[in-house]
Amino acid sequence: MDNDSIVVEYLKIYFSSHPEHVPEDTDKAFEMFQKLHKKYKKKFITDFKQKSEKFVDRFFDDKDKKYY
Repeated sequence: MDNDSIVVEYLKIYFSSHPEHVPEDTDKAFEMFQKLHKKYKKKFITDFKQKSEKFVDRFFDDKDKKYY
């Protein structure tokens, strides 16, 4: 699954649980969905990047001990 699909799934779950947060006007709702998608995608990518960097750092620090 790519990042866009994962973020869309998160948003679908959130708005199906909280339908009162969706505006009545379709244009406003679309703008809100776009902003939230962009925000969560950026956060998701940032978190994934940090976790990957930590793993790589640990790998090179401990490479003699565990991985070979």
